[in-house]
Amino acid sequence: MNYRVKYTASQVAAAISKAVSSLQAEGILAQDTVYIVLMNGGTWFASHVFDRLEEPHNEVYYVKLHSYEGTNSGTIHWDYLPEMDLEGRNVVVLDDICDTGKTDTAFYQYLQTCRPSSVTFFTLLKRTTTRLPEEIPLYACIEDNSADFFVGCGLDDNAHGRLLPYIGIVEP
Repeated sequence: MNYRVKYTASQVAAAISKAVSSLQAEGILAQDTVYIVLMNGGTWFASHVFDRLEEPHNEVYYVKLHSYEGTNSGTIHWDYLPEMDLEGRNVVVLDDICDTGKTDTAFYQYLQTCRPSSVTFFTLLKRTTTRLPEEIPLYACIEDNSADFFVGCGLDDNAHGRLLPYIGIVEP
């Protein structure tokens, strides 16, 4: 399948590097941070974040939940949720995109039952139209104001294109 390139591989890499450096300087991506990766899309992004950490001695958990069926957002499905001891810990959730905010909001509410010290969401791509509750901190490498359906860099088109090194657009 061919996809029109929206963000080149070098633009994506530069955006990730800049955001990781900024969040490390702020102390958000610290040595004692617990990372939770939202699968499947967040695994590509997480690997690129972890490559840029100064001293990656962190705990990492993988969670699988989703709200998309094809190109439509719907009910949240909780596919895999490991036992995690997060009480009093600083948690960073890594994901590919914050689109509607539905999945992040539901996962944030779940995480609050684990009594972490803090929860921060860090995503590769965020739509400027996304509205999260004020108490949910969200950092994004790239903000986009389009209604495009994206593929590449962890984002997929019905399981296709996830490993593309650029972010492309699925055209009708």
